[in-house]
Amino acid sequence: MPDLKNIIRQLAKPDGETVALVCTVDAVDKTARTIDCTPVNEGAPLLGVNLQANQEADFGICVFPEVGSFVVVGFVADGAAGVVLLYDKIESAEIVIGDTSAVIDAEGCRIDTAKMSAHINREDIIFNGGELDGLVIIQKLTDKLNELKDTVNDFIGKYN
Repeated sequence: MPDLKNIIRQLAKPDGETVALVCTVDAVDKTARTIDCTPVNEGAPLLGVNLQANQEADFGICVFPEVGSFVVVGFVADGAAGVVLLYDKIESAEIVIGDTSAVIDAEGCRIDTAKMSAHINREDIIFNGGELDGLVIIQKLTDKLNELKDTVNDFIGKYN
């Protein structure tokens, strides 16, 4: 029986140890979707750490940390692959699902679909690149209604 217990323990043992390191971000490569970082334990710098599972993809969720911020880097299969697991401060985040994308950064939020867009910044909301396509500009509508009201009141005054 003790042999069976050891056999089960050996079968259940994972292939490699999973390790996580806290690091500071040295550089961000948005094209490659990787970062270079240095462990806070003063270990060797880590180069080309993945920000998403498939770094060659231009879809999915990708969070870009700020240079100088802290990240947690996880390693699987004896350190053969590293991926950022957690973020301290982020510079931007991108979500791409099919023809729909959303980018959020300090400048605002940009949402684009196959047929329309909405870009929100600190001062404006811009729909469809400024082409309103049926959306109402409230101030212009209010001015026109006030002009029509004045004209109608003028007609009523002259009639009376």
